[in-house]
Amino acid sequence: MTITRRQFSAGALIGAASPLALGSTPADAYPARPVKLVVSWSPGGGADTLARQLQRGLADRWKHPVIIENKPGGDATIGIASMLQQPADGHTIGLIITSHAVHSSLRKAMPYDLVKDFAGVINILEAPNLLVVNPKLPVRNVQELIALGKTRSLNFAAPGVGGPGHLGGVMFSNQAGINTLHVPYPGGAPALTAVIRGDADFMFTTLLSGQPLAKAGQVRAIAITSARRAAQEPDLPTVAESGMPGFELVTWYGLVARAGTPSSVLEKIASDIAAVVREPALAASLGKEGAQVLAIGPGQFNSYMASEVRKWAGVVKQANIEAQ
Repeated sequence: MTITRRQFSAGALIGAASPLALGSTPADAYPARPVKLVVSWSPGGGADTLARQLQRGLADRWKHPVIIENKPGGDATIGIASMLQQPADGHTIGLIITSHAVHSSLRKAMPYDLVKDFAGVINILEAPNLLVVNPKLPVRNVQELIALGKTRSLNFAAPGVGGPGHLGGVMFSNQAGINTLHVPYPGGAPALTAVIRGDADFMFTTLLSGQPLAKAGQVRAIAITSARRAAQEPDLPTVAESGMPGFELVTWYGLVARAGTPSSVLEKIASDIAAVVREPALAASLGKEGAQVLAIGPGQFNSYMASEVRKWAGVVKQANIEAQ
């Protein structure tokens, strides 16, 4: 069952008033040395950019350097796996995204168990997707797309196999009860081009990529995939409110530490990161990119990670994708 996230309440979620955060705990001396932030991708991408934005704010607060360690490879598993060689004291933390919850179902041999080997620190933010269709399709909302899918098979485009676009399409098709064919493309841009040309009927794409094309009339945006409407598209309904309750497809970004890290340290890190991402300049910058700040702390993030692993395992099974 998917856990629905809500805008955070500092006292309830980050634990600023928690007894663990107030007593004489290991958090009192945290950090005692430089903190390593592991990023499982090469420099320059979206995750790396977010990490460097956090780096600046945290270094100012902690008065210790925050060192970004880029460790790409292994479908973003190598970097996170490397954390298991470090002490469970919070001085090595790692950035994860939605795909990390999918990996355990797509890979036969995983170097770690996301839920057992790591402790959730904070679910930082999420970015919704747009459901877009070819503008010549006689479809202006989700129900009309489903109705069309009842009369014929529909093609949906997605970058590659096993990613959010592919699995989101499978999830949508199964919940709607329609037959669809997944057409993989080597990237998000070629997949969008296929929808523009009419080679594919629909796809799920990022707000950042799809919104300009929708405004230009090259695709038609019919719904947003987050649990709530997006501030950037307030008039666009969610898939869930369009007759598919519970449907949610977002890219979330969070931080984990090794399992066994003192809970007071996890709370301390979460509280400081929440303060950084809520600073007006950074929050505004993230908002322009279609992201919504969540800042959900350790307890709820642990539960959410587990629910995401279960959810995507079910979708992978429904899609008949064999683990590689």
